[in-house]
Amino acid sequence: MAEDEAEQYDNQALRDGPHYQEELDNQLAARGLDASEHDKLRLSRTNELSDAQAREVVGVRDTIKLDEGRMVTKVIPPETMQAYLKNATKLGKYDFNPGEFRGCIARGCDTADLRSMDQLRDGLALDDGGAGWSAVPQGASEAYQLRFPAPHDIRAAPSFGAVGDQGRANHVADMAGLGEGQVMGDPFLGTGYTGGGVPEWTAEPTGLPHHAEIWRMHADGTEGAIGFFDKNEGLWKKI
Repeated sequence: MAEDEAEQYDNQALRDGPHYQEELDNQLAARGLDASEHDKLRLSRTNELSDAQAREVVGVRDTIKLDEGRMVTKVIPPETMQAYLKNATKLGKYDFNPGEFRGCIARGCDTADLRSMDQLRDGLALDDGGAGWSAVPQGASEAYQLRFPAPHDIRAAPSFGAVGDQGRANHVADMAGLGEGQVMGDPFLGTGYTGGGVPEWTAEPTGLPHHAEIWRMHADGTEGAIGFFDKNEGLWKKI
């Protein structure tokens, strides 16, 4: 295997900074906030929070940063994995750019301990109730994850918003000095966390950095890289 084809972003590489719980605990202690009470708020939909409660959640969440160079992860469905590795320009009926990422992402340090299918589903709130959108369906034996350091031009913001209410979503986003808030359906919370408590960001379409990797994760916790992005050629290559 050529050096450029060797996997770089194993589970240990994801652990490049403090876990969000450590950052959260430090912030709550500094602000004199009760951890259990704060957890109830941040794991509730913003639609159900008062303005004071939402401001507390947004204020703490906004201190958890995704800095350039920090490891980023994104669990992707099998069909998206295949589109990347085939360098496809279509995914179903939609246009697809295999040289970019978008949508919900998380930091590697916050997802490194999610090793089983159930841990991924619970931690990242991927239970779709049978609707068909989950990247890790019920009973899945493997999952696929994009891994790469956050590029300098990443455009990602905490997932502040609301469920089904654009006015409320905008109001929550404004608390963090952001523009339009996000509106999604359940299990979206709008607090900047997944339903499993993991901080999440929503990325606008951004070019993948050189040697971004796709990892196959098995139900027994083992994993291995199956492809990497060669930015010089603008192509995904199998490992």
